[in-house]
Amino acid sequence: MKILIVFNHPAPYKVALFNGLSAKHDVHVIFERFKASNRNQSFYNESNYKFTLHKIKGVSLGDENHLSFGVVRHLKKHKYDLIIMNGYSTLTEMLALRYLKRKKIPYAFYINGGFANEKECKLKKKIKTYFISGAEAYFSPAKKANEYLTYYGAPADRIYNYPYSTVYEKDVLEVKTPTATKVLYWKEKGIEATNFTICITSFIKRKNNAALIKAWKEIPKDYALILVGEGYEEPMYREIIANEKLTNVLLLPFAPKHLVFEYLSHSDNAVYISNYDIYGHVINEALAHGLNVLTNTKMVAAIDLIRDGQNGLIAYPEDDLVSRILLLLATDFFNEAIATAKENTIEESVRVHLDILEKICE
Repeated sequence: MKILIVFNHPAPYKVALFNGLSAKHDVHVIFERFKASNRNQSFYNESNYKFTLHKIKGVSLGDENHLSFGVVRHLKKHKYDLIIMNGYSTLTEMLALRYLKRKKIPYAFYINGGFANEKECKLKKKIKTYFISGAEAYFSPAKKANEYLTYYGAPADRIYNYPYSTVYEKDVLEVKTPTATKVLYWKEKGIEATNFTICITSFIKRKNNAALIKAWKEIPKDYALILVGEGYEEPMYREIIANEKLTNVLLLPFAPKHLVFEYLSHSDNAVYISNYDIYGHVINEALAHGLNVLTNTKMVAAIDLIRDGQNGLIAYPEDDLVSRILLLLATDFFNEAIATAKENTIEESVRVHLDILEKICE
């Protein structure tokens, strides 16, 4: 089957998925832009494309927006058995969707996550409904994200769920790293503690890291909190750490994927209390390394992957954050975390996608 996929930028996990699909189908891909401006360049570490890449000319706007008639021109010249539009949030995607609707060309609509905004104005909802509704089929990474699609006009019986993953089967830890090995690993990096909680994040307001850092002043001094990332809030974090004399809170710079996984395999826990994330790959990455995960209800991955008290913890709005952190530090979800991660690998995602393609193209 000849398939066209339109996606914003070549995120490595998307490249891995498209490569996997290419083993069974003739996959063609248009990336609107080759880098999101809010991504570190080392994020784009996958350049081995096994699919056919089509480049288009256009103008990149802001972090991820893009303006081009290139997709429309391509659609006028080429025919496909299936067209998959990954989102509607860029001007390029809007133009392409409008063309497909006007010409009554069937297509599938693909999302990476999302929460319905019931407080938005009627006009905004109407615009979103126009672009989201009307597809022949929908790909969604979680049941919570299904609610987003149906709110904006997608029929529930046309939605297909897939595991959304950034980890291969080989990345999933089989045996827990010994405590002595973890202590030595971090000691060599100048971090002395007996227990290590990590947060792979961006230093921006939406991630709510300041609240996590402030909560850590109630945590025993031999329990380290390590935040890895970059962003405009870093000076504020350093000020909080200095003012509160938090010797057990440390900031590390952005790290490429292989180093992130090394950090995770030498940690005990992971905490993510974002104000908003349409998915949140960091949760599955932490589970894949057997970490005790604490998250909240504002990340789609948390709702999809974490079963509170079984394979991790969820901090609900009425919960005291410090109390939930202390409970996390006293638990061990290693086996349950690994079991969850094994169901959410890139290989499993490819398998499920191939099954979905077979169903919608019968």
